Amino acid sequence: MLGDEKLNNDEHERIKALHDYHILDTPRERQFDNLCKLAALICNTSRSLIILIDQDRLWLKSSFGTSGDVKEIPRSSSFSEQVIKGEGVFEVQDTLLDPDFSEHPSVSSAPFIRFYAGAPLKDENGFKLGAICVYDTKPRSLSAEQNDALLTLAKEVITHLSLRKKDLELKANIKQFEELLAMSAISPEIHCILDYSGKIIFINNAVTQLLGYSVEEALNLRIWEVCYREDVDRVVYILEKGLRDKRKEFNLDFRVVSREGIIRWISWSMVVKNNRWYTYGRDITENKRVENELMKLSFVASKVNNAIVINDANNHVTWVNAAFENITGFTLDDLKGRRLGDLITGPKTDVGLIERARELNKRNQSFTVDLLAYRKDKKPIWLSIYNTVVLDDHGHVNSEVEIIIDITDKKKAEEELQVLSLVASKTNTGVNISDKNSRTTWVNESLEKLTGYSLSELQGRQLGDILSTDDSDRDLISRSRQRALNRESYTIEVQARKKDGTPIWLSVANTPITNNKGEVERQIDLIADITQRKQVEKEMVEAKEQALQLSEAKEMFLTVMSHEIRTPLNAIIGMTHLLLDNDPKETQINDLNILKFSGENLLHIVNDILDFTKIDTGNLKLESIPFNLSVLLHDIINSLQVNVYKKENRLELIYDERIPEQIVGDKTRLYQVLMNLLGNAIKFTEKGLIELRVRLEEQSRNEVVLFFEVKDSGIGIPKDKQSYIFETFTQAKTDISRKYGGTGLGLAITKKLLKLYNSEIKVDSTEGRGTSFSFPISFKKVQQPVLNKMENIPAAFLDKRILIVDDNEINVMIAKRVLGKWGFELEVAYNGFQAIEKIKEQVFDLVFMDLKMPEMDGFQATALIREMDLPTHLPVIALTAAALTEDLEKFKQNGMDGHLLKPFNPQEIKDLLLDIFENTAKK
Repeated sequence: MLGDEKLNNDEHERIKALHDYHILDTPRERQFDNLCKLAALICNTSRSLIILIDQDRLWLKSSFGTSGDVKEIPRSSSFSEQVIKGEGVFEVQDTLLDPDFSEHPSVSSAPFIRFYAGAPLKDENGFKLGAICVYDTKPRSLSAEQNDALLTLAKEVITHLSLRKKDLELKANIKQFEELLAMSAISPEIHCILDYSGKIIFINNAVTQLLGYSVEEALNLRIWEVCYREDVDRVVYILEKGLRDKRKEFNLDFRVVSREGIIRWISWSMVVKNNRWYTYGRDITENKRVENELMKLSFVASKVNNAIVINDANNHVTWVNAAFENITGFTLDDLKGRRLGDLITGPKTDVGLIERARELNKRNQSFTVDLLAYRKDKKPIWLSIYNTVVLDDHGHVNSEVEIIIDITDKKKAEEELQVLSLVASKTNTGVNISDKNSRTTWVNESLEKLTGYSLSELQGRQLGDILSTDDSDRDLISRSRQRALNRESYTIEVQARKKDGTPIWLSVANTPITNNKGEVERQIDLIADITQRKQVEKEMVEAKEQALQLSEAKEMFLTVMSHEIRTPLNAIIGMTHLLLDNDPKETQINDLNILKFSGENLLHIVNDILDFTKIDTGNLKLESIPFNLSVLLHDIINSLQVNVYKKENRLELIYDERIPEQIVGDKTRLYQVLMNLLGNAIKFTEKGLIELRVRLEEQSRNEVVLFFEVKDSGIGIPKDKQSYIFETFTQAKTDISRKYGGTGLGLAITKKLLKLYNSEIKVDSTEGRGTSFSFPISFKKVQQPVLNKMENIPAAFLDKRILIVDDNEINVMIAKRVLGKWGFELEVAYNGFQAIEKIKEQVFDLVFMDLKMPEMDGFQATALIREMDLPTHLPVIALTAAALTEDLEKFKQNGMDGHLLKPFNPQEIKDLLLDIFENTAKK
């Protein structure tokens, strides 16, 4: 528990330290971008980041090799979190082999990190603020030199952060210190000569102003008579000790008392020569008072980040603060008694600027200059020097105070801005620079050409107001301006008007520029002409609408054709089922089975066109129902024997007996694939052999993988044609359709159907020697054998009344014959009106409703049924020849409980009725 509390406290202090830098959510800065880029170059990676770890997020200060659109990401389970847990470089040479990161979102998806290395950003107080990291999409490792370089770059990032923090603090305090720079009230100097005992033997007129004595009166005095009593012992001690030490020059301060009893501080300079003291003194009473104030000031100055230098009246340095030493590398010992300008000059320093500043000092004038100077280590540095001259009461220079700011970064930014301005003036993209209120201050030549307006016409006005038209989204423009004031970048597309009235579409990308207080100072707009793109988009929308109309017409045609073709097929297949159920003669059974199978084949051929449309639109789904593969294959072989004999071919089935009796899959789609391939093999082979081979490839507890091969000895396919025989309406040779028939659609459907099985078809063919098509398919095993549900009448069918609503008498007859076998009581209505009347008069358990009927169709009739006040819910099953997904959705929307697709399959009808009646009984 105590450990967790300490960790929480440490993290709290770390977050506080990070926030004290005021770096989060700030714009990109070149010095950090350069370090980020340098990290990637040194480590030979494609991408790098400088990341600051906040409480709940990772904020990206700088990035290299990325779009830069993402500025922050969630903190949880990040690479950077691991970096700040250690002291050195954290490296993952291959993320896929690292159990901690192999399933990380940044590894398994964009940006697909395979290599990562990061060094912690540790400040002078030991707080790890974030990380500088490099990463790549390929595994790699860092050398020892790269490892050390990454740690060095991390320290450099911290150095920039610290300098940036100090600069912000300096700007906040600079006004406070400007008020403390004035000095005044310096008295004229006393010049006198003393004998060895201290008697005044010469003195100038300044004694009258300072001490109140006339020159004659002063000549009868000894210096000790005017010295303040408390200072006498100290002064005597200093002089005697100096003389014993053979000193000839003395500089000391002591107090004197005037004739009127006024005490003044005098700064004395004394030289001993020939037993005489040559002395001059200046009134420093005010200086002493100022000195006391300066002690307070120096204490404050020693704590600030701006450099402060104090010079004497001769421009010689007397004091510097610690910040000056940090900025320039010079100490007070290096500078004291020397002129600052003599030490900080270098090869590119503007010496003339220094001389002009000194001339201003001589005229008692203060100055401000920006100077390219040199540190003690000879590195160039830009300094902004604010000089204030402190005058005495007589207007003479007493001292100078200079506040010096490191503006190197600012100068670099100005140089970059100049380059940017040069680029902006040459680019083809329009550039508009405006103030915080979106009023234009500068535009480039490209924007003038784009709009027809000159800079003078746009300056001081809002560009959107000038270019906007009645069609422009003025509300969008207003909202965008507000976003810019909130320091949010934006990109909008607006319709505008040139000066000559020509309409134009513009893309405007706005970036607000903020000052160090976070306030918007100006805005930059990049403006491009997108009129042509907008015209293309308009044409694309129109083309899309036309395509939708064509698609709707196509679907309507398929719906109608489906209904018209399936209706007679319903009669053929339905009657075949009934004849087979009515104990036919043994000689008729084979013929009826062929008739049934051929009718279903015809239905499948009709379905090919519909299926192709479904596949293209993604609406075709595979069924998963149990079936006997051996029975299906033998039925296929038997149904094709007539065509086989016509061409004097042999068709053989080679079947692997290890295959389970029943498997689960889509029997119909497998039938389509094999019929297409076998049909082609028969078509293109004469007096030859066609083989259908099926073998067990693999099996597990729940699945089997079967390998199918259709092989013939026919005409074969040329090598150069094999690559596109699976394209729609395409055949290997131009004369094939004329000679053999066919549309070229079969193989295209076959390939698409096999893709639904996650299988690929392969072709191996030699022209003149035959062709082999092969493919594997995975099927699920049947866990329990499927029994024939047609043997008995289910209990759920007893005492049930069904209403059949259909205008086709053949359909009615087939339905009555099928349903009658299961003991249902049946009623018939031939249109929707009759159905409604019968439901009003009688009670039914279910309604079979045809959709296309005269007078009132099935949809209208169902809607009226749903409005009727019936004692219980009456299930309505749609009878339809439509097979499109849109129609199936329409059934549900109109209140129908299910549907049966014509032609009817008795087993499908029985399964549907069982589901409905058994569910009704449960409820």
